[in-house]
Amino acid sequence: MLQDSSKEEQIPEVVDNAVTPLVWASEVPGRSKLAEPVKVTLKPGAKPVRQKQYPIKWEARKGLEGLITEFLEYGLLVECESEYNTPILPVRKSGGKEYRLVQDLRAINQIVQDIHPVAAKPYTLLTSLKEEHKWFTVLDLKDAFFCIPLDTESQSIFAFEWESPATGRKTQLTWTVLPQGFKNSPTLFGNQLAKELEMWEKQNQGEGILLQYVDDILIAAESKETCFEVTISLLNFLGQGGYRVSRNKAQIGKEAVIYLGFEISQGQRQLGNERKEAICQIPKPNSPKELRAFLGMIGWCRLWILNYGLYVKPLYEALKESKDQHLTWTPECHKSFKELKKALMMAPALGLPDLTKPVELFVHERQHPALGVLAQRLGPWKGLVGYFSKQLDTVSKGWPGCLRAEAATVLLIQEARKLTMGQKIVVYVPHMVITVLEQKGGHWLSPSRMLKYQVVLLEQDDVELKTTAIVNPAMFLSTENPTEKLEHDRLLTIEQVYSSRPDLTDEPLKDPDLELFTDGSSFVQEGRRMAGYAVVTTNKVLESGTLPANTSAQKAELVALKQALWMAEGKRVNIGMDSK
Repeated sequence: MLQDSSKEEQIPEVVDNAVTPLVWASEVPGRSKLAEPVKVTLKPGAKPVRQKQYPIKWEARKGLEGLITEFLEYGLLVECESEYNTPILPVRKSGGKEYRLVQDLRAINQIVQDIHPVAAKPYTLLTSLKEEHKWFTVLDLKDAFFCIPLDTESQSIFAFEWESPATGRKTQLTWTVLPQGFKNSPTLFGNQLAKELEMWEKQNQGEGILLQYVDDILIAAESKETCFEVTISLLNFLGQGGYRVSRNKAQIGKEAVIYLGFEISQGQRQLGNERKEAICQIPKPNSPKELRAFLGMIGWCRLWILNYGLYVKPLYEALKESKDQHLTWTPECHKSFKELKKALMMAPALGLPDLTKPVELFVHERQHPALGVLAQRLGPWKGLVGYFSKQLDTVSKGWPGCLRAEAATVLLIQEARKLTMGQKIVVYVPHMVITVLEQKGGHWLSPSRMLKYQVVLLEQDDVELKTTAIVNPAMFLSTENPTEKLEHDRLLTIEQVYSSRPDLTDEPLKDPDLELFTDGSSFVQEGRRMAGYAVVTTNKVLESGTLPANTSAQKAELVALKQALWMAEGKRVNIGMDSK
């Protein structure tokens, strides 16, 4: 039932002889001795879900029969009579005749209250590892969700219909434990395991470090002996606590392990070959759904791909333009698709950041993605920690290039902090960001955004800004002294490029032909939204009018200004308004 068919890892004899046999997964499922039954809370107004069971072929039902029988024998499933019902799907396991039981709980997930997930992101989780950690253990808890019981009142929510292939009898079954496919199962289980692991850590203040991501555990230590000692202690704790560890998947006391799809070794992490090969074998997408699936998988690896944002830009544009499940596949899409796979197969190993040393961040904005390289000095060389790529928001995309660099710098500093944990960041940018922000930011940035940028760039002790003439992120790692004099004046560039109306000034004209004042508003009166505008002089109203009810106050101001400009065509005019 619960056995895994994958190749079994060799358990070191010194570990195997020192741990309780109960910890290894067997036909008997695990059950946490400390976990309280989970009560599932429905959203207000939720109604029972009743979905018919899809027709299942006799062969598939026969393949599930043994699994269902053992689940019933060990109390994971019980018979019930429930007003809820969701369908099950038999999924054949790769390379065999066995089936997996999959329940379609999407409708249940929609009516259940959300729980905020608190699990760390995998690439930030690994920043806790140190350069000195050389030996590793990886443990995978078997059928982890089944270790957490469901409250009796909540069990009926997960009912499904089952027809015995032997007798033809139909009945309803439901889970007594957290089911797979339930949206809150990972968070509920992860939180419970984390509580219990805290108890173990208090009792074992050793030299090793433990990381947990849902049901996957990593132990790192400086010596092989310490790694074995910590592993033995944890395995005995888990076994006595009711959990079961997959013996087949255990990687114990190794210098390189696979954890969460990453290959972890001393001081570095890289993408596992299985993950890279799986992504590269994906065929050309034929629908928006298939393209989203590819982007989701490749996006997991973005930290390893230089200029990731430039590669995926045509693919996201294709998604926006897709209609009625039809995907327009352009030559640019095909090129990006191939280049992403090529870049993935050439992905470098990334260094794990040393939190005792400062890190260096190179920032560059190109065609609207913010691109960055995070590095840390290893003697005279720069060691790569990660590539960053983030899309700018819609507002900042319309700014001058130098101000887009401001947005990119702030965006990537925030991204880098997820890895640096407060360590000092030396930021290299090909723009004088502080000068541009102070002298031109007020013309383009809203007050709230201006304040945010000032806080990140000027008022943080962990950020030091330096200018560089480098514009290619790939050159940053190989350049000994990236700080060079810039070849042009950014303020002058903004003035020359964006001062397209030299006849407009921010100072009042002397002896103008007209003095106009404009105003626009949008408000609610007696439950109805109303909008309007007006253009006036000092003593009379020249024009006023109503606007559609959905007009915002900002748009109404612009309408008023536009009308004033039409009135002043060919004349010298001062126009006053109460907004920027």
